[in-house]
Amino acid sequence: MSAYPIKAALAASTLALSAFTFAAPASAQVVSGGTQGGVTGRDVSASTCGQGSTDGSSITIAGCADAEARNGGTVDTNTRARTNERMGMQRSTATARDEDERARSRTMTKVKQGEVVRSRTTSMYKERGEKPVREVVSTKATPPKDHPQAEIAGLQPPALLRCFSADGAEPSSARAQR
Repeated sequence: MSAYPIKAALAASTLALSAFTFAAPASAQVVSGGTQGGVTGRDVSASTCGQGSTDGSSITIAGCADAEARNGGTVDTNTRARTNERMGMQRSTATARDEDERARSRTMTKVKQGEVVRSRTTSMYKERGEKPVREVVSTKATPPKDHPQAEIAGLQPPALLRCFSADGAEPSSARAQR
């Protein structure tokens, strides 16, 4: 009768030991990043976001999409994500249109296991008879140079942020963030 509790205790301790063995090291550096953006017109708006992170043993990735059209317009939103043991990818799109306006936003986020998180959001607004207005926001996050994984992969220091409008100049909101 006493052999069963001993076997159960041994099995439980073996499971606990294996969970401890495969856990990420305490010094694991979490690399995370993402972008978001959108455009709004008189009757249409579209926005998307994407975010990802990795700690060397796992990948987390998420995204969102939202669109709104008034006065009989149409909207379309879509978010897809997939991961495997080495990489995660996510794409979100949002489109809104009516008779004389269009708004579109797209975010793509890629995560490489323990190495880098890249995200890019592009947004566009077009009114009939006018040139489209575009905005692009990109980020790249890597482990710090003093982290062991960064030395192996030869990666650069963290964070690059670029914002551009249709004429190639930085939007005033991006300059204010600096």
